[in-house]
Amino acid sequence: MKPATGPRGTDRAPDKRPAYVRRNFYLLCICLALLLLLAAMTAYRLVVDNREAPGAKRRGIYGEDRRELAGKLLSAGLKGKAIEQYERYLSETDLPADRRARIAYTLGTLSMDEGNYEDALSWLYQVEMLDPKTELAPEVGSKIVACLERLGRSAQAQYSLEARSSLDKDHGDEFKGKQVVAKIGKDAITLSELDEAIEAMPEWMRPPAGDPAKKEAFLEQYVAQELLYRKAKRLEIDKDPSIRKQAERALRQLMIQKVLEDELKDKVKVSEDDVELYYQAHRDRYREKEAFRIRMLKVGKKQLPEVQQALAEGKDFSSVARAYSLDEATRAQGGEVKDWIEEGLDPTGMGDADRLWKALANRQVGDTTDPIEMDGEVYLFRVISHRPPRAFSLEEAKRQVEADLRQERVAKATRALIQQALRTADVKLFPERLRENTSENAPDEASKK
Repeated sequence: MKPATGPRGTDRAPDKRPAYVRRNFYLLCICLALLLLLAAMTAYRLVVDNREAPGAKRRGIYGEDRRELAGKLLSAGLKGKAIEQYERYLSETDLPADRRARIAYTLGTLSMDEGNYEDALSWLYQVEMLDPKTELAPEVGSKIVACLERLGRSAQAQYSLEARSSLDKDHGDEFKGKQVVAKIGKDAITLSELDEAIEAMPEWMRPPAGDPAKKEAFLEQYVAQELLYRKAKRLEIDKDPSIRKQAERALRQLMIQKVLEDELKDKVKVSEDDVELYYQAHRDRYREKEAFRIRMLKVGKKQLPEVQQALAEGKDFSSVARAYSLDEATRAQGGEVKDWIEEGLDPTGMGDADRLWKALANRQVGDTTDPIEMDGEVYLFRVISHRPPRAFSLEEAKRQVEADLRQERVAKATRALIQQALRTADVKLFPERLRENTSENAPDEASKK
C-alpha cells in the first residue's frame, strides 16, 4: 500500500487518533456552530424589537393605552395617579408640539387642583413654549397669574397680568424684575430682589402694591439696611460668638420649619366643600360687630356747665369741640374720632373701654351721652353713625375661613407628627425633674410676707 500524500504530493502522516475522539471533536464543532447561529439570531431579534418600539418594551401599558389609563384614573377622581400616567405618556411617545401642549395644559390644571403650584407653573409655561399660538392662551395666562399669587409671588403675578393684558401681547415685561431700582457703588439692586424682600414680610406689614410712595419708602429702608449690613460685616460682627449662636438658632428653626412644611404639604389640604362646612359650623366667628362713629369733647370739671349750656342752646357739637376740647388729637376735626368704636376698644384715649361702650350702647345717631368723669376730666360723646351687627356671607369670609381651617389642620397634623416622632425614636422624657427644679427655685411664701 502507498503512503498517503498531501495536496502537493508530500507525505501526510496518518491520523492515529481513535475513531471516537475524532467523532466527538466533529460533534463539538457542530455544537459550537449551532450556538453561534442561535446567538446571532437572538441579537438580530433584539435589534428588530428595538426598531419597532424605540424607548419602550412592547409589554403592558404604553403609548395611547397609557393616555387612556390616565383618563380612567382621572374619571375615578385619582388626580395624583392620573398625573403620573400623563407624565409617562409624554416621555414614551413622540407627539406633535400642539398635542404635547394640550397634555401639558392638562397636567398644569391637575397640578393646580392638587395644590402643586410650582409643578403647575412648569407645565403651563411649557404650553406657551410648545404652542405659542395655542387657543388655550387666555386660560393658560390666567392660571399662571393664579399660581404666582398662590405661591406668594404677588409682584410677579402683577407683572404677568399687566404683560398679558397689553395690546401687543408681548410677554417680555412679564419678567421685568431684572430692572435696576437702586445701586450701591457698582452693586445693583433689582426690582425682583426688592419684591422678594417685600413678599418675605408678613402680609400685614407689606406696603400696598398700588401705593408707589410706600414702595419707594420701603426701597429707601431696604437700601439703608443693606448699608448697615455691610458695615456690620466690616466690623466683623458676624464673628461675634453671641451673634453666631443666634444665627444657629435661627437656621435651626428654619430647617425645622422646612421639614414640617414638606411633611405636612400632602396631609393638609382644604377643598371648597371643607371651607363651606367649616363656615357653617363656626358662623358666629364671621360677623361684623356693632360699632359707632363718634365725636368727643374732653373738658375740665369747671368748664362742663358752660359746655352743656352751649349744647343746650343748640350750638353745633363740632364747633363746641373746636372751642373747648382739651384733646389735641381730635379738636381740630371737631372732636371726630376716625376709628369705629367696637365693644372692648377705646381709640378715644379715655382709658376705660367698658364704660365707653356702656355709654354708647343703645344710642341713636345724634344722641349725646351723659358726662363720664375720668381722672379729674369729663368726656362727652356724640353719635354720628351707627353700624349694626351683621353676619358675613361665605363669599365675604371665604379667605379668612380657609385660613382658619388650614391653620387648625396644620396644628393638628403637627401635633400628630410630633407624637409619632416621639414614639418611633429612642426618647425618654423626665418632666418630674422640671417640676422638682421649679419647686426648688420658687420663692418661699413665708419669705414674701
